[in-house]
Amino acid sequence: MSVATAAAPVSTDLLDSLITPETLSAKLGVKITTLAEWRVKGKGPAYIRVGRSPRYRPESIDAWLLAQEHAGTYEELNR
Repeated sequence: MSVATAAAPVSTDLLDSLITPETLSAKLGVKITTLAEWRVKGKGPAYIRVGRSPRYRPESIDAWLLAQEHAGTYEELNR
């Protein structure tokens, strides 16, 4: 008689650190649909697709946020 064993959930440091669109949208104060639009247009943070679900690395979010930094309005408008 064979007993089926459940597969252990996959866990790595990278997988555990990935951020969902729901979490990121709440932290940035934007709608989830805005993040989806940014992904289509290549405007937001880089992401990893896990199956059909997008996930964000904290390092990619940090890099993207730092790239949004502006010294003044003129610099922002002429980007």
